[in-house]
Amino acid sequence: MSVFISNDGDIQVPIDADEIVQVIQAVLSAEAVERECSVSVSIVDEDEIQSLNAMWRQIDAPTDVLSFECDSPFGDEVPDGEVVELGDVILCPAVIAAQAPDFNTTPADEFRLMLVHGMLHLLGYDHIDSDDAARMEDRELVILRGLAQVRGIDPQSIVIGPTTSHLDD
Repeated sequence: MSVFISNDGDIQVPIDADEIVQVIQAVLSAEAVERECSVSVSIVDEDEIQSLNAMWRQIDAPTDVLSFECDSPFGDEVPDGEVVELGDVILCPAVIAAQAPDFNTTPADEFRLMLVHGMLHLLGYDHIDSDDAARMEDRELVILRGLAQVRGIDPQSIVIGPTTSHLDD
């Protein structure tokens, strides 16, 4: 697995690069991805994520995470032996930190959730309707609890929600 992390603005991130890679590995493992993959993670400020959100989703407001998927590790469009380019996860730590208190969590825990969320999008998950949103949230919770256990934290202390949905976007 190759992870390319870009943080051109030298923006403060609540978890370090090693943990970002660990989170990505946990998602790929939990989703039984066996192919060699590469993923790009970009850390951006509020202006940049707002610009991207306006361009790609026609929502002219900052957001916490955006994902742009490329290739699926589950299909056959990428020949065996070649690296599957999963895509890009773009995170805005300022937005993530600002919303963390709304969910009664820390900026670091919210950042982990948004990274897992973005990675699941790259693997084909979505939350357009309530059933898909609940399924995605269930996967997020399983992965985040596994990561908590690795950090020596009680997995049951990890709670996420409410369920994400794009019904109002």
